Amino acid sequence: MINKNFFEKRHQNLSVSEVLNITGAILDDNIDNDLKIHNIATLDLAKDGDISFYSSNKYKESFLISNAQFCFVKNEDKHLANKNMVLLIHKNPYYAYCALANELYKIKDTIFSDKNISNNAQIGKNCKIAPNSFIGNNVIIGDNCTIGPNCSITDGCIIGDNVILNSNIAISFSIIKSNVIIHNGSMIGQDGFGYVFYDNKNHKIIQLGIVEIHDNVEIGANCCIDRGAINNTIIAQDVKIDNLCQIAHNVKIGKSTVIAGCSAIAGSSEIGQYTQIGGGCNISGHIKVGDFVKIAGMSGVTKNIKNHDVVAGIPARNMMTWLKNNAKLNKL
Repeated sequence: MINKNFFEKRHQNLSVSEVLNITGAILDDNIDNDLKIHNIATLDLAKDGDISFYSSNKYKESFLISNAQFCFVKNEDKHLANKNMVLLIHKNPYYAYCALANELYKIKDTIFSDKNISNNAQIGKNCKIAPNSFIGNNVIIGDNCTIGPNCSITDGCIIGDNVILNSNIAISFSIIKSNVIIHNGSMIGQDGFGYVFYDNKNHKIIQLGIVEIHDNVEIGANCCIDRGAINNTIIAQDVKIDNLCQIAHNVKIGKSTVIAGCSAIAGSSEIGQYTQIGGGCNISGHIKVGDFVKIAGMSGVTKNIKNHDVVAGIPARNMMTWLKNNAKLNKL
C-alpha cells in the first residue's frame, strides 16, 4: 500500500480491460473484463484486488504461494500459477508492471512558497534550524532536533526526536525515527535506480516505496539511500553506516549492523542483524546475508551468506578457503 504522505492514485481502480489497453497484455482465459484492479503489490504481499508480476525464477517460490488476484506473467510460466489467479500474459511482465504503475500512481504535487519553512510544518520544542534550510509542507519534526545549513526536508517527511542533520543533507520520501545522526552531504529518499528495457528503450519506473530509518542510526557523509520501488527501504535500529556508502532501493539492513566506507548494496538485498561489512564491499542485488556475518573489506558478494559466516574475496567465499587459495596462487 502506498504511503499517502507522498503518493496518490490517479484512478481508484482500473478494469481488466483498461489494464490490457495500458500494458499491451492479453488475458489467458475468458475472464470478465470488468473485474477491478485496485493496487500493485509484490508477490509476497499481494491480496485480493491486487496485481503483481512474475518475471524471474528467483521469485518462483513466492509466485507459487502468492495471494495476488491478478498477475502479469510470461506465457511459458503460466502453468506455475495457482488456479485462482487471473493471468495477464505479456512477453515482459516487468514492463507491464512499469506501464501500469506509471498510470495508476503519481507523486503528490509540491507547491513552493517564498518561505523556507512551510506554514503547515510541525516543528517540535527546542529545535535549532539553520536559516537557509528548507522544510516543506506537512513535514513533522520532533523535539530537540538540529538541522544544519542548506538542508532540505521535502513534503510529508516525518522526523523523530533528538535528530541531528548536519550540512547539505536532502531528505525526501522518508520517515526517520529518534536519536538519528546524519552527516554532511547525504541524500535520503531519492528515486531508486528503476528502469526496464523494452522496445529498444529504457522506461523509468515510478518508485512507490519510502525510506524508513529507525532509532539510533548514524549515517556518514555523502551517503545515498534510495527509496523503495514498491516496498520500503529499511534501515533498522542501531545501524551504523560510514561515509560514501550506497544503499539501493528495497534494501533491508538488520539491527546493529555496521557498514564501513565506500560500500554499496544493490537493490532488494537483505542484510541480517549484527553483521559487519568491511570497507569497499559490493553486494549484488537480491542477495540475503545472514545474522552475525563478517565480510572482509573489498569483498564482492554474489551469493547468499549464512548466519555467522566469515567471508572474503571476489567472489566472496569462506575466509579460510580464500586464504588457502591465495597461498596456492602465491606458489605458482
